[in-house]
Amino acid sequence: MGKLTEIHKKKKDTKKAKRDKGFKDGRRFLSSVTGEYYRSSWEVELIELLTDLGIRFEYENKRFYFRAERESYLPDIYLPDYGVYIEIKGYMDRRSEKRCRLFRKYCGTEYGFFLYMQEERDIILKSPTSLIPFLEVAREECMRRRMS
Repeated sequence: MGKLTEIHKKKKDTKKAKRDKGFKDGRRFLSSVTGEYYRSSWEVELIELLTDLGIRFEYENKRFYFRAERESYLPDIYLPDYGVYIEIKGYMDRRSEKRCRLFRKYCGTEYGFFLYMQEERDIILKSPTSLIPFLEVAREECMRRRMS
């Protein structure tokens, strides 16, 4: 395991992630690992962990449109090697809940979906490699949906 995994095992305080209020698109948190800005400290934390684990990712790579519901959704992270989208939520409001539900309804046979919230975060920070089974379950759920 790399240095970042050790940091995450010690429950690094991600609220200390460097913040820059000058960005208009909401990307204010700088990752010292990727050199890129993200929307939250939890995104920085997970992206640095993915990088440490050698898992390829794409950040906010595609917006999905659900025209019948007059809604769109931009998932946080896509993992091309797993075919899984990750949504990072510190707080789940009604609109976010609706978007996640629509994504599963319309895209659940094409992509896996993993909702990263406080409980998942706690587990993964204690044992970073526990992320892998979560991703595999999301991928398997997608395959089951295809078959039904």
